[in-house]
Amino acid sequence: MRLCWVLILKPMDSPQRGWRVGRIRTAAKAVIVEQGRILLNQCRDISGDWYALPGGGQEEEEALIDTLVRECEEEIGTSVEVQRLLFVREIVVVNHTFTYLEEAAHQVELLFECRLPAGYQPHCGPGADAAQIDVKWMDAAAMENARVYPRRIRELVDPMRWTELPVYWGDLE
Repeated sequence: MRLCWVLILKPMDSPQRGWRVGRIRTAAKAVIVEQGRILLNQCRDISGDWYALPGGGQEEEEALIDTLVRECEEEIGTSVEVQRLLFVREIVVVNHTFTYLEEAAHQVELLFECRLPAGYQPHCGPGADAAQIDVKWMDAAAMENARVYPRRIRELVDPMRWTELPVYWGDLE
């Protein structure tokens, strides 16, 4: 028996934003780990500081790798060398107590291993998101009591353990 998948594309509300599969947004995220620390965007809302991986939404006619390079230039002020795809995560907003999504009610995030240029010092890029206030290296101890999204990021500070994690994370906060 053969299975056939059909992809139905629907135009989005705004012509500047391209096409989506239904109402699902695609995003690319950078997993940058050095010396037991992970590079995260530091953001602030009315509840305080929170942290997330650099990266963001894919634009029309843009390859995911190009999305990730562009988003890192905007958010962390440098280009990255994109390595391999590591993990896939979904965010279905109605299932979460917290979300940083402004437009989409459902987002699929593809997490890629990335490398920084030599000598990079953390700083916000010229197109940082409105909530972003800084870029920080964080180790496991620093993340223990911090608001980190998704929470599983805490498990990424040791690349030797990545193979123990499932590739598909599902809809986790």
